[in-house]
This record gives sequence, structure tokens and C-alpha cells, in this order.
Amino acid sequence: MQEKIIQFRIPIVAASLAITLLALFMFPRLKVNPGLDNYVPEHIENRVYLRKLDSIFGGSEMIMVMLHTEDVVNASTLIRLRSLADQLCQLEGIDRCVSPLDAMEISYEDGFMVMEPFLEEIPQDIAEDESIRPRIMENPMASRFFAEDFSLVSMILSKNMQTSDTIIDVIKNVIAEHPGKEEVLIGGLPFIRYSISDNIKTDLTLLVPLAMLLMVLLLYFSFREWKGVFMPLIIVTMSIILSFGVMALLGWEISLITILLPIMLIAIANNYGIHMIARYQELSRKDGSLTMKQVSKQIFLDLKRPIVITGLTTIGGVLGLLSHSMVPAAQLGVLTALGIGFALMLSIWFLPALLSFFPIPKARQSPGQYKMALADRWLNRFSSWVTLHPVRIVILSATVGLIGLIGIFFVEVDTNLEGYFLGRSEVRRSTELINDKFGGSQFISVLFSGDILLPDVLKRMDQYEKEIAGDPAVGHVSSPVTMLKELSKGFYNPGEEGYNQIPASADEAYQFIEIFAMGGNEETVEQFIDYNYEYARMLISLKDGSNKTGKILHSKLQTMTQDDPNVEFIAGASLTKIELADMVVKGQYRSLVLAMVVVFILLSIVFRSPRAGVLSSSPLSVAILVLFGIMGLFGISLDIATALLSSIMIGVGVDYTIHFLWRFKVERNRGLDHKEAARVTLCTTGRGIFFNAFSVMVGFLALSLSNFAPMRYFSGLVVISIFTCLISALLLVPSIVILTKPHYLDRNSQKINSHE
Repeated sequence: MQEKIIQFRIPIVAASLAITLLALFMFPRLKVNPGLDNYVPEHIENRVYLRKLDSIFGGSEMIMVMLHTEDVVNASTLIRLRSLADQLCQLEGIDRCVSPLDAMEISYEDGFMVMEPFLEEIPQDIAEDESIRPRIMENPMASRFFAEDFSLVSMILSKNMQTSDTIIDVIKNVIAEHPGKEEVLIGGLPFIRYSISDNIKTDLTLLVPLAMLLMVLLLYFSFREWKGVFMPLIIVTMSIILSFGVMALLGWEISLITILLPIMLIAIANNYGIHMIARYQELSRKDGSLTMKQVSKQIFLDLKRPIVITGLTTIGGVLGLLSHSMVPAAQLGVLTALGIGFALMLSIWFLPALLSFFPIPKARQSPGQYKMALADRWLNRFSSWVTLHPVRIVILSATVGLIGLIGIFFVEVDTNLEGYFLGRSEVRRSTELINDKFGGSQFISVLFSGDILLPDVLKRMDQYEKEIAGDPAVGHVSSPVTMLKELSKGFYNPGEEGYNQIPASADEAYQFIEIFAMGGNEETVEQFIDYNYEYARMLISLKDGSNKTGKILHSKLQTMTQDDPNVEFIAGASLTKIELADMVVKGQYRSLVLAMVVVFILLSIVFRSPRAGVLSSSPLSVAILVLFGIMGLFGISLDIATALLSSIMIGVGVDYTIHFLWRFKVERNRGLDHKEAARVTLCTTGRGIFFNAFSVMVGFLALSLSNFAPMRYFSGLVVISIFTCLISALLLVPSIVILTKPHYLDRNSQKINSHE
């Protein structure tokens, strides 16, 4: 087989490059989809409900445009608001546009309803009008658009769910065409998704080159020759191109967690090339008589088996993500596995074939010799600790695991998009203002059906509205009752029976609405009641967008309305993330179990003993307990990014145990006792394990500069988990081997090459 590497080296290189180019040609088909809907299957209940709401009431997603200044009750601010409203309401894709300028002042004069626009004319001296602010706060149709301190005024645009979030670009252009002294902010879920999409592109543009640069520096300082840099780097680049090419070919879209794909491949896919280059340098410096073709043949022969085994276990670990109900998580598992598999083949075939074209380097003193000696000193200390105190190490590891187990009980799940942004970003600031000043940008709808104008139905709505409005997490509650009570002021005098009350009959309610709609207020009516008077909805805004708050409120609404025959369902974009949170937890359990089972089976087959699978699970179990314990003790939530950690950690971390056991078996077969075999293994293969783990940690460090909080947490947590796997492989696994003396590591029945 090794002869074919040289014999067919040109076809191997050409075929590898051709596959990469074909994948590259698929790139124009890639699309970004930042929405939560991308994570949730189509059949999920809330998605079905949202589609029905959209079909009844039109646009069900709210975009809020806010003008911010010291006091918005002035002529220039309100005139600017009107100009913006007039143009924004005409945009294609905006189903409805409501602002305080649409509010009506309703009164009863001489037996007739009088409806006058609240701000039909905006006088220049409006700021000096002492009556205007009390009038605003007394009018529920106007007050919801103003902050209580009058530092903000807003308008609400209803976007159809079929309209792309790129409409935010159009809205920004309209705002730019109407300059003023006020700061203009945009909020709402569509704007959050738009910002996520923009930040995804920024992260991919910034973090991938940064991770590549870190890897270049690491490779250069490790090998001190450019072949050792660009060959692993070429393999990583080709594997990234293949993964994204397959993604485009399958029509899968780029989501938030897709940012992990290139970073994972940079951190993981170069490991196999690193081992090949390290072996090439060892051979070329040890025997100056070898030609480069002979070196290429030998590194293929020496490393094909351990590299294939570690590659397969890594692929098995990341394929644990297939058990996630989150669609992008499963897609990430498939794409990462394909990228690692391609990198594996390139490392075994392409790299030796390409290497054979270069001349053999001249023998020279390694500039990194002092660093290697320093690493050797630490590995010697590790080997001394292991051989002298194996029982203490096992007890200490068990203690650390138990502490981690305590922290697991404090782990919380949160998939709130609002928490994904850092610092004082525009989206973070606008979200905080909306939550503080306007009662929140996330909504829950309660859909009523049937004879919705009957007094009994309206009274139940009123009861729900009063009860739910008292919840501290609720900002505003609006329903047909709110509108009908306001309209009653146009049919009755203050103090008269019926004033500011629910109509006495369905016919009266119908009359109120028809007169109001004929006055040019159809859009206000359509927010709450459909054209045929068959459906009505109550809109509830949330001050706090966290999963915990949303779940409590949803449960409260379900309990409150469970016996109401007119309540069809409760839905909202904010509830999608709650369903997603449940999927995250279930997916975490399933992917963890699946990854562990796959690794157990593979290692049991490789070492021909189930005990090998059990032994390899020990360091992984400690690392898992440490990982989730830290998350619980430090309040780091389990979200759509951190939920992927366990599968990735298992897939990568098990490699270190495999490398140790592989070399330990070789040393045992040479006649060394268990302690001496462990010492020699740590001082030889331990170096490769150390630099392998270090390269993974360096690759993931690039995520610490991400625009998204979950990615930054992911970066820190993956470094901690890989470091734990490394320490476990260098201390815990040797200690267990010394204490248990497993027979499967003493067999001579299978041929194992002694070189790493």
C-alpha cells in the first residue's frame, strides 16, 4: 500500500485538489438564516400556531422604531416621526404601521360619537402645552408609544413572516433620508435576527483568519520549518471548503452555530497532519541516508493505523450531534464529520504524496530543543506522580468529579436571543430600552375563536387581562376589550352606565367597531379582530425575555384559560425558544449518551476488550462532570452553542487516551512492567498528546473574540474541557492502568507499530 502513495502521487494530489475545487464552486449557493425557526422542526406546535396567527392577522412580527432624545414632546421630533411613519408604512412587506399619530381622542357630544386625531396638527409650541402630557398618558391608544419620562417615542411595524429580515436595511435607508437631532433605534425579534445574521458574517470573516493565524504560529514554533506549517494548513483549508461545499449542495443554511464549523475543523483537522509532520521530522533527522520518498512511505506505514483510529473516534463523537432535535446541531455533526473524514484521508494519502516532491532537509539543531526539554521535565514530573501516587490521583480525580456533580444541579437552560449580544451594541441597547420603557419587544398571543363579541367572552378577556397585567414580568396587555372600552367613551357620557365598560351586547360591540373602522381606523381594529369577527387575540408583551420567565407566564396562561371553550391556543415567537430549550436538554442527554456508546464500541473493537471502552470513559466522565459543574457553579447557561460541548469534547478528548493506551501496549509488549511502561509512554507519546491538545485549545481560543456571548462561553468551556481530558489522559488513565493491570494491554496477538 505504501508503494502506491509514491506511484500514484500525482493522481492523488490532483484528485484531492479537484474535489476541493468542486466544493468551492458550490459556495455561491450558501445562505444565512439566523432565525430560531431554523433550529426547530416544522411540525413543532408553536410554529404551526404562528402560521395560523399570521394568516388571520397579517404580520405577526413586530419591528419597533424609536426616537430617543431628552424630551420627545416637541414639534421637530413629532414631525420627524410623522415623516418616517408615512414612508415606512408604504414599504412592501410591512402589513401594518401604528404610531401615536394614529391614536384617536374619542368623546360623546350631542348624542354622537366624536373621533378626532390625537395629533392631527403638530403646533410649534407643543412643548409648552402643559395639557399635552397628561392627555397622552390618559389615552391608552397613545400612551403605549411614549416612555413614561417622555425620553422615547415609538412606532410599531408589523412584518409579514414571509418577508426577509433584510427589510431592516430598507428601514435604515428611510431613517437616513429623514435626519434629525434624535437618536433612532430599531428593536424587535426581526431586528435581533438581522443583527445575528450580520454578526455571523462578521464572525466568519474575522474569526476564521484569526484561528488560521494562531494555528500558523503554533505550527511554526512547533516545527520551525514552513512545510510543517502549510501542509497541515492546506489540509484544514481543504476540509473547510469541502464541508461548506456539501452544506451548499444539500441546501442547508448558515446559522449561528455554523460559526463553530470552521473553528472546529481548524482546531481538530490539523491534528493528523501534525503527527505526520512530527514523524517526518523525526525520521529525516535521525537517518540522513533516507530520501524524501522513503520518508513519505515510512510515515504512511507508521501512522496510518493510530490516525485512522483516533479519526474514527472523533467522527463518532461529533456524530453524537445527530441525536439533537435542533436541526442545525445535527447538520453541524454531519458536516464536521465529513470535514474530519476528508482531513483524515488527506493526512494519510495527500500529505505523504505531496511531501515526496520536496527535497530532504539538511540536518540541523532544532531551535525548539529547549522548549521540548522543558516539556520533557513536566512530563517526567507527571510520570513520577503517576508511578508513586496512583491511588491518590484516582481519589483526587473522583473528588473533583463529585464537586462537578454538585454543580450540575445548578445548570440552567436559556435560549433567549436577547442575551446573545455583548456590551453596548445597538441591538443590546435597543432591547434594554424596549424592555425598560415599552414593556418588552417579545409577545405572546392568546387566540379566541367563536362568537368573540358576546359579552361573556369579552368579560373573560377582561378578567384575563387584569390578572395577567399584574404579573411583574408583563409589560403591556392589549385586547379587543381595551379598544371597546375606549370606544364606549364615544357613546356615553362620563359617569353614565356603559362609559368605559364592555358593551352590553354583541350587536353594540359590533356597532362600536364598525363606526370606528369607518373612521379610517381599520389597521387598529385588525390588530385584535379579524375581518369576519370569528377570531380575536390578546397581545401580551414581556419585560423579561428569559426562558424561565416565559415558561412561568406560559404555564400561568394555560392554567388560567384551560376551561375556556373560546380559547383556541396560546402562541408567540417568544415561546419558540422555550420549546427550543426543551430540545436542547433532550438533545444534550441523547448526544452525550450516543457519543459515549459509539466511542465505547470503537475502543472495545480496537483493543479487543470491553474494558478498554470502560477505561477510556473514565477521563471523559471526569471531564464531563467538571464541564457541567463549572457551568452550574458559575451560572453559565446551557444554550444552543454550549449544548454541543459534550459531543465535541468526547470526540476530541478520547484521542489522548487512545494515544496513551496504544503506546503503553507497545511498551508492555517489549517487556516493561506497568509502572515503567507508563513512565516511558508519558515521556514519549505524552509530548505528542500535550501538543495535540494544545493545538486544539489554541484553535478554539479564536471564539473568545466572537460577537456572541454563547460563543465566548463556548471558547472558554471547550478549553477547560480539553485541558481536563489532557490531564486525565496523562494522570488518571496511567494511574488506573497501573492499579488494575488490564490484560488486554498485554496481548501480542495484534501487531502494533511502535511509532506515533
